[in-house]
Amino acid sequence: MKLSDLIKEVNKDIDDSLSNGEITGWLNRALDDLTPYAKYQAFKTISLISEQKEYSLPADLFEIIHLVDENDGKSFNQIPMQDFSSNGYKRWGGKLIFQPLPKQNKDISLYYHARLPHLVNPDDAPVISEEFHDLLVLFAVAKAKYQDEEESMQNNAMQEYFMRKEQFISFNQSGETYTVQEVYW
Repeated sequence: MKLSDLIKEVNKDIDDSLSNGEITGWLNRALDDLTPYAKYQAFKTISLISEQKEYSLPADLFEIIHLVDENDGKSFNQIPMQDFSSNGYKRWGGKLIFQPLPKQNKDISLYYHARLPHLVNPDDAPVISEEFHDLLVLFAVAKAKYQDEEESMQNNAMQEYFMRKEQFISFNQSGETYTVQEVYW
């Protein structure tokens, strides 16, 4: 489903007229809520420069999975900030800090889990499996009902969201094909 379709689905389930911007904000908050469980894979090449200590991390980085020099197979492990003698990297303030300093220029590969991309344009589609797009709608409907002070309807929508979220988490942890039992629209 595209952003425009998701907005239509939210509007079908609420009795208010809300701005597309407000609904889009809630849909994006749902994506943020799902990020830790989605394990959305990303990759970046980092060009090390001799004697340079710090390197910027990707803005969408959620969790580093593997940092490796693919030419020699050497992996870099994260070390504590207070460790000044081990080899590896530290993560601080959106930066990678290498220890010891690189002695030569070379490229290393960063494999990581990224934050789920936000929806901006009407044709943007969530990167999560389409069978779970209803999660975004449920979250936005619950927020709309909360804003309208419709407590019981908000609780129902949020309960449905949490049930589907558990299915989403199971799906992403198993790595296997998952059959959806129910979809809430």
